[in-house]
Amino acid sequence: MLVLFTGGRGSGKSTVARALYDELDAGCVDYVSQSSWRLFANNIFKKIVFIFYFLTFFRLKICLVFFSRFFRDFKNGRSRGGVARIYMPCIFSYHITRLEKNKVKFVFYDSDFLTWSSDKAIDGCFDPAEVHKFYKDILLPKVHDLLVVVLDTPVNCAVVRWRIRDNKLLTSAEQRMWIEQRGAWKNARNKVLEVVSTIPNVKVLCLDGLDSPEENANKIIDLLG
Repeated sequence: MLVLFTGGRGSGKSTVARALYDELDAGCVDYVSQSSWRLFANNIFKKIVFIFYFLTFFRLKICLVFFSRFFRDFKNGRSRGGVARIYMPCIFSYHITRLEKNKVKFVFYDSDFLTWSSDKAIDGCFDPAEVHKFYKDILLPKVHDLLVVVLDTPVNCAVVRWRIRDNKLLTSAEQRMWIEQRGAWKNARNKVLEVVSTIPNVKVLCLDGLDSPEENANKIIDLLG
């Protein structure tokens, strides 16, 4: 099963994921996360070797949507994440291959790899058929089942969390602007979710981001089967 978290910055994705991993480790569950490999890449040389290895798992049908999003963000001045946005789609492809070959039972991605087309909703060129085809015809035949974990946190609370976490100093006007922008992105992500939630073998779990991470982690575990 592939488990993809979605939610804006400050929604609690990483915090809930850490609580989830603690529970899974305690239960000796067979899983990997998007960053599990970093435990073994404990110096710059090993990290480079790992990245080059992951690049060999480039698969056009899987990786193209993420590279296309990166290009659109770069073109429109929204690019963030640097070189990781080049190799992370290949790591994602590597994990999809592991699931396809039944090498691991669960793969978790707590950064938002689900809503790669939400920028198109912002830009007014969203294509539901493109999203439906990617998940139904390309991804699901390889991963068997998909669980989408939605961190539904009020936008104003998420912005405050993000500001505190990243030590951002914002004026009241700037904070209102950020809340408005994040609200638009949340609506855009919801358009993607509306499409994905209609596809067979996809489960959507909506969590209250204001609940405790441990409580939310246990709700996820209940759906893992």
